[in-house]
Amino acid sequence: MFYLICFGILFLLALLNVQMHDRLSSQLLSGLSAILLICIAGLRYETGGDWDTYAKLFATFPSFSRLIGHPVELFHLQVEEGFALLNAFIKSLGGTVQHLFFVVTTINITLIACALPKFTKYPVVGLLCYYGLLYFQLEMIYIRQATAVALCFFALQYIRPRRIVPYLLFILLACTFHRVAALMIPLYFFLDRRLPEWLYLSIIGFGAILMLAGIPWIQTIFLTVAGWLGENYAAKAEIYAENAMFAVNRGLSIGFILNLAILIVVMFFKRKIDELPNGTIMLNMFALSLVLYYYCFELVEVSNRTRMFFLIGIIALLPMVLEVLPLFLERLAGMLVIMLYCFSFSRGIFLEAPQAAAYNPYQNYIEYKIHPRPSTGKQRLEQSKKAFRNERK
Repeated sequence: MFYLICFGILFLLALLNVQMHDRLSSQLLSGLSAILLICIAGLRYETGGDWDTYAKLFATFPSFSRLIGHPVELFHLQVEEGFALLNAFIKSLGGTVQHLFFVVTTINITLIACALPKFTKYPVVGLLCYYGLLYFQLEMIYIRQATAVALCFFALQYIRPRRIVPYLLFILLACTFHRVAALMIPLYFFLDRRLPEWLYLSIIGFGAILMLAGIPWIQTIFLTVAGWLGENYAAKAEIYAENAMFAVNRGLSIGFILNLAILIVVMFFKRKIDELPNGTIMLNMFALSLVLYYYCFELVEVSNRTRMFFLIGIIALLPMVLEVLPLFLERLAGMLVIMLYCFSFSRGIFLEAPQAAAYNPYQNYIEYKIHPRPSTGKQRLEQSKKAFRNERK
């Protein structure tokens, strides 16, 4: 119930933002929403996915001074340089993996909260969308990738004014947290290009048919390209392509239908969205996420992780749809649709499904420091992994 209550609070703040969207009100409401999001993931204790992996990894990092004095060691570590330096810096200050979680979440949410007002006059609606669609995977599992995604999202504000230098600087910084961020470099020249409605519908519609037909095509290409990049990438590619837990084809599901439905709705308002600053950019980001969803159905895990760099565009795109609705009652109805859409993505966590056992019940770090007691984190994480594996069979 904890996460569902937080979702309800964000929804109420988003409703207020739709009604009061002057600069001061938006800043105040965005600040409250951002603090809530920072506290949930930043102060979690043995809750969510992969926290145990990050704890073990954190213990292996040398001191910050060691890495600065011997920079060659950065290239022998298991993760990208930016994330390694951040871990080493926090560790050198006497911090623990809990401090790492808080710092990373603060960085990510701050970047997103600061960027959203550049794209939409309803930034709190954007934070609600982030919470429902991406938050639990990025901020509570893939925290390294979360920082890269947040940096890329922040960089999008420099495309329309054609400021390539700051754009590239933020993308390159994102690459030091996750190499896949490099995909955003060439997109600087294409994301602001307007395309006709029929082209979006044709490309994505063909991908949906390809997925339903189950015609294999991408896995061989994926393994071949990974082999060209070196042994390390080839080994990881084999895991994602052959491991029973990852090598699962995406099938017909509620996500399949919802994604097509949202695309059709967005296409209905496309001309008005194109007239908004950055509207075309966010539309193209969402379209790219759908291309990865449908065309890469053979590689679910790779598709899911990669498309997050593009799916984040929807947290600005959906508030933009509200902006083009002329009547307040229409915007309220739109808010209800957005709320239900976001709820559907995280319904397992909100409703405490077995595969979400790692999240429920929520454990807070401060509470456990004040009232120490045995944690159920490891047992719940194993329970969640087992349910996940069974679901993939």
